[in-house]
Amino acid sequence: DFDIIQFRRTGKDCLSYLIVSDNQAAIIDASLPVDVYQKYILRETLSLKFVIETHIHADHLSRSRQLAEQHNCTLYLPVPNKVNFKFLPVKDGSTITLGKINISAIATPGHTLESTSYLVDGKVLLTGDTLFINGVGRPDLKASQEEATEKSSLLYHSIQKLLELDDGIVVLPAHTSQPVDFDQVFLQTTIGAIRSNTPLLQLNEAGFIDTILKRIPATPANYMAIVEKNLSGDVNDSLPSDLEAGANRCAIT
Repeated sequence: DFDIIQFRRTGKDCLSYLIVSDNQAAIIDASLPVDVYQKYILRETLSLKFVIETHIHADHLSRSRQLAEQHNCTLYLPVPNKVNFKFLPVKDGSTITLGKINISAIATPGHTLESTSYLVDGKVLLTGDTLFINGVGRPDLKASQEEATEKSSLLYHSIQKLLELDDGIVVLPAHTSQPVDFDQVFLQTTIGAIRSNTPLLQLNEAGFIDTILKRIPATPANYMAIVEKNLSGDVNDSLPSDLEAGANRCAIT
């Protein structure tokens, strides 16, 4: 009843997705210039119904508001957030109907407080920056040491909730957690594979928090400026090559 197309942004290791059901489309975590998605939509004669974010990004400029405005479609953002433009809020348990399928929201705070994962028709899980193929999202950006510890605890419980899902559910993150070849191979894993192959997730809560905080990578370049742009929704006057330079550094492995 649905197809998923994965868009890979090399250099930043960003992954975004276009979900199609009954010729209706939704775009998740738009990180590329809008014309990339628009060309695909026009070529396949799709109707873009929704643009959706898993969280407010700190490593790249979001193109979601631009896409929603240009296609006059609904923009969904998870809450709580501090954005300064109109959107429809996504909460834990929210359901978005696309064509013949349902996209269900699962609140997964930790990387950010509003971080949300999306279960597509009970078969595919879009995890944003909460859970990667072999790692988890960092909990420390814009946070004190105490806040980072609290967010690490939130992250632990969010991931435990996701690991309770069926082993065969396919996991699609918003980033790769390590460099990959530009080979057009669909990047994916499953809940079962993550549970078995990620030692970090086999720790208890105290061990998880301690390990996470010891492995915090370097802070992404310009992340505060990127967050402010994404909160305003106005990226037209930005130079992406300047703001977005450098690795995303969102993952802890």
